[in-house]
Amino acid sequence: MEEYLRFFMVFADILIPMCIGRLLRRWGLAREWVRLLIRINVVGAISILSVISFWSLHATAELLWLPISILPICFLSVPVFYLLDKHRFTDPRDQGSYLIVMMLGNIGTLAGLCAYVLYGEIGFAYTQLIAVPQILVIVLFCFPAAQRYHDLWANGEQSVKHKTRLRDLLLTWNQLPAVGVLVGLTLSELSVPRPEAISTAFTFLIHASAWMGMIPVGYDLNFSGVRAYAWKLWPIFPVKFLYLPLCLAAMTLCFTDNPMLLWCVVLSAAAPTAIFAVAATQLYGLNVDIAESSFITSTLAFLFVVYPFIYYLAAM
Repeated sequence: MEEYLRFFMVFADILIPMCIGRLLRRWGLAREWVRLLIRINVVGAISILSVISFWSLHATAELLWLPISILPICFLSVPVFYLLDKHRFTDPRDQGSYLIVMMLGNIGTLAGLCAYVLYGEIGFAYTQLIAVPQILVIVLFCFPAAQRYHDLWANGEQSVKHKTRLRDLLLTWNQLPAVGVLVGLTLSELSVPRPEAISTAFTFLIHASAWMGMIPVGYDLNFSGVRAYAWKLWPIFPVKFLYLPLCLAAMTLCFTDNPMLLWCVVLSAAAPTAIFAVAATQLYGLNVDIAESSFITSTLAFLFVVYPFIYYLAAM
């Protein structure tokens, strides 16, 4: 019975808060409160979760593959985009959105929650090691790519360039979870004893963090945009749910035979479109409907097909 409850925990922690977010918007909750919830989650809950999970993790050589694996997870889809799917959309704003949703996965929240259900705190820590470096991919590649596609759409019109310094993007409070990783690893390496109550706090926080992450998603969802592009984005599904997981599984087996590490990488590679892809398209004036449609359809496919399949294989 407990195993079934753990399995369905992911559905409850994703779908229920999204519905609550829709209700809060309908009831007129100001967007400022939603933004505050996002900041509390990133700066507070996720940072504390990073400290706790990495506190029980001992650094080994094979763990180096986890942060490195974010590169093939993000960039193996780029050749597919340019070779096969670049001409699916003619508007540069559509193309830019399409590229970004193929690249970015919901690793930190959804894959992390699934890894926690399977393997506990260590599983969550493994996925965070993969998720944390994704911010560099976002800043160094996705933001410039989004700006380039917006400028292509402008077609020679004078457009304002976003000349934000890399230091300003990386040295913000939003990067506090990365500091939490370093603090947790330091405590582990120094063999600082961890209080028993920490595990109870972790269990509560990981569910609270999922809710705080998904309520804003439900608040901002535009279902008319989802319906408009749902059938046009079908190539994303074989890329995210077959191509990337199989490639990353083969690569991971070259570095380790640790099944926990392997399945955490596979979960991360199979993660559906990240909500941050929606934020990036909003920030740079690309097609937000494509990003929202990819997010909701790939998330539903992950929850009802991919996650149960991986859970079954990993639990065998």
